[in-house]
Amino acid sequence: MKQGAAAFGWYLRAADFCEGETYEEKELQYRCMVLGSAVFARSEARNQTVNGLIKAAISVLPTRQEAYYWAAKYSVDQSNYRDGAMYAKMGLDCKDVEPNSELNYPGRVGLDYCYAVSKWKSDGRDDSKNLFFDLKHKRKLDMNKEMRESVDWWIGQVGYPSTLPYTEAEENKYRHKFNGLDKVTKNYSRHFQDMFVLSTLNGKRNGTFVEIGSGHPTLFNNTYLLEKDFGWKGLSVDISERMCAIFSRKRNTTAVLADAGQINFKDLFKQNCIENQIDFLRINSDNASLVALENIPFNEYEFSVIQIQHNECWWGSDLKDKTRKILQEIGYILLVPNVAVDETNAYEDWWVHPGFVKSDMRTNKETNFAWDYMMKERR
Repeated sequence: MKQGAAAFGWYLRAADFCEGETYEEKELQYRCMVLGSAVFARSEARNQTVNGLIKAAISVLPTRQEAYYWAAKYSVDQSNYRDGAMYAKMGLDCKDVEPNSELNYPGRVGLDYCYAVSKWKSDGRDDSKNLFFDLKHKRKLDMNKEMRESVDWWIGQVGYPSTLPYTEAEENKYRHKFNGLDKVTKNYSRHFQDMFVLSTLNGKRNGTFVEIGSGHPTLFNNTYLLEKDFGWKGLSVDISERMCAIFSRKRNTTAVLADAGQINFKDLFKQNCIENQIDFLRINSDNASLVALENIPFNEYEFSVIQIQHNECWWGSDLKDKTRKILQEIGYILLVPNVAVDETNAYEDWWVHPGFVKSDMRTNKETNFAWDYMMKERR
């Protein structure tokens, strides 16, 4: 602590001797106050002094990120997560500066890390998990070893987010490119289900689909992107009267209110003039999924892509085994088995008609984390 006191004395004198009129003088004052706050932060008993010095540094150069980082980090260390989120967000709104070894500033990723921790501890919502996910899978090379290990620890505690969205910023990392990818600004499925269909069919326009267990018409929906941006049409079946009512208001697709386990699909398809070649069949109707699959008239209708949610990570392998037996006997190819919400928890299979197999989309993995399958790792 004696050495720390000597260092602080030097920082204080250097700051006092500067009048703070030029940018260079302000920068010296700023650096001295940030470094001085670090001296007292190590003592663990001078909270007001630390906060005062950091705030003084911010007042001198309010558009520099380093002081906001230290304010956020110190707030997190003190379990003051709301202040941590506030300071991190303020720093992220500033123009990025390069990592600074003198001020021990790791760069923007340090602010992202503080914001992720603070947001999770202050509200615990799913979007906070997305912040940790982005650090692990999109910012890995920006972090030092200590920060990477901390992010891994946090993800081990909170888990992955329930949805892994695609945005236009991810275009260069997208593995299975298709015509029109450059026009896609976002998707709507939880784990790239809609993007997989477009990749398999090379961005086909004006396609057709049958969606059994459609849920909300836009939120986490697997056909909304196809309809909205690529002109697809089809049938969406759901057992919820409320969901079907919302569907009818928000979508051009025909919504069918019915129990998937009690539908005569041959009659339904004929009544709605569904052609014999359908581009996409999606089945996610919980306990009715197996019966629905058994009742699809495969002898009269073919599907280019089939996705069926078997929920193995929650229900065990019985539904998965039975649905696989049916589709394999018909002749469909299991292109991506056990699509998973993370590295281990699988919940659905992605199938294709033999005529639509793309060798570069095959995988030999038994379990396929959706992000790793669809996106390239940053090098």
